Amino acid sequence: MRRFLKLLYPGLGIKRWLLLMFFGLLVVIAAILALILGLSDLRGRAGIFYQHVLEVFGPRPWWLFLLLITGLALIIFSGYRFLRSLLGGLTPAEKTVDALYQSRYLKRGPKIVVIGGGTGLSTLLRGLKEYTSNITAVVTVADDGGSSGQLRGELGMPPPGDIRNCLVALADTEPLLETLFQYRFKQGDSLGGHSFGNLFLAAMSQILGFTEAVKASGKVLAIRGKVLPVTEENLKLKAICIDGQEIFGESNIGLTPEPISRLELVPQGSKALPEVLDAIAGADAIVVGPGSLYTSLLPNLLVMGVVDAIAASKAAKMYVCNIMTQVQETRSFTASDHLEVISRHVGTNLFDYIIVNKQPIGEELLQRYAEEGAEPVKIDWERLRKYGIKVLAADLLQPGQVAWHNPQALAKMVLGKAVFHSHNASRLLDNLLLEARLGKISPE
Repeated sequence: MRRFLKLLYPGLGIKRWLLLMFFGLLVVIAAILALILGLSDLRGRAGIFYQHVLEVFGPRPWWLFLLLITGLALIIFSGYRFLRSLLGGLTPAEKTVDALYQSRYLKRGPKIVVIGGGTGLSTLLRGLKEYTSNITAVVTVADDGGSSGQLRGELGMPPPGDIRNCLVALADTEPLLETLFQYRFKQGDSLGGHSFGNLFLAAMSQILGFTEAVKASGKVLAIRGKVLPVTEENLKLKAICIDGQEIFGESNIGLTPEPISRLELVPQGSKALPEVLDAIAGADAIVVGPGSLYTSLLPNLLVMGVVDAIAASKAAKMYVCNIMTQVQETRSFTASDHLEVISRHVGTNLFDYIIVNKQPIGEELLQRYAEEGAEPVKIDWERLRKYGIKVLAADLLQPGQVAWHNPQALAKMVLGKAVFHSHNASRLLDNLLLEARLGKISPE
């Protein structure tokens, strides 16, 4: 009550609109009563009030309709100015509209869990956040290169790099704050090579612990959804090549010239964060990829509890295949080769759908990738059908100098399948409205 009374303090520019709104309400009530009593046999009960109305406006009912319209106009105008005065001091009008849009519309969107790491995961998140804020990004914590690797070695914390990229991808903040989080120091023996976002997460981790630091950073950036590390344990990767050679560390695995036979976590038996498992259990869609198969995707699936949770879920389960092969990890891989590697590691086929790009790539871009030893991932239709998986092929290439997924097109493909896997029947209308907004993408 005392907080409400603060609205009546001088200088807030609010009292005048409250009084005008109250006056408009009295005018509307008077007009309605006069119309009712003047057009029925109840006028005798009005007594002096009705006589005064007749003296002011006369017996013509159109005056009463004009009075009613005037009262309604006063209520609408004063209500608008009241809200503008109330909210104007808190945030700019456009930000208020964005906040209402996110809190009301986007929160009714499908629940999407996206699992991965690296650039591919960030790309998908940028598209999804335009249609739903019920997003959970589950991010690998096996990175050991660059700034992330250095902070991990010096502070004993999980690597912050991929998580920082996901936070920025989901951010709904001023561009300057996003630029600040991505800014990388170029000089200095201690700071050179570090991004501000990594240092911010490192400082917050020292205060709150890593998981809570990620959540707090999400609030700072006002992200749409949430970002979670797949586990709080300090993981490392070990790859066993087909020649028996063992390679340790994510940054080294990405450079190996030998084909990889198997990937393992060190230590084995690392447990997934409970919030990750809860998000998977309540999802309408679970998406793995796009991203590096051995260093971004599999490390998440090998964490204890993740595969079991995905298998038990009734959500739509999708694998987003990379557009191009990777020279070391997936040289000459077809779409089904990616699925075969995952199945071999987790012991089952997890997915209902595989999303692949069928848009041709320009000759100049193909030549540039060929010089690096990469090529488009081939869609081997017959072998994919033997997996019993539905192939969703569409034009998913983003215009530009790199063969990356188009965030909006990929998000529409994912959400198009997610809306019909919603477990909440009350969201049926919301899902139909979302489907209409998504437009038409025709997978083959």
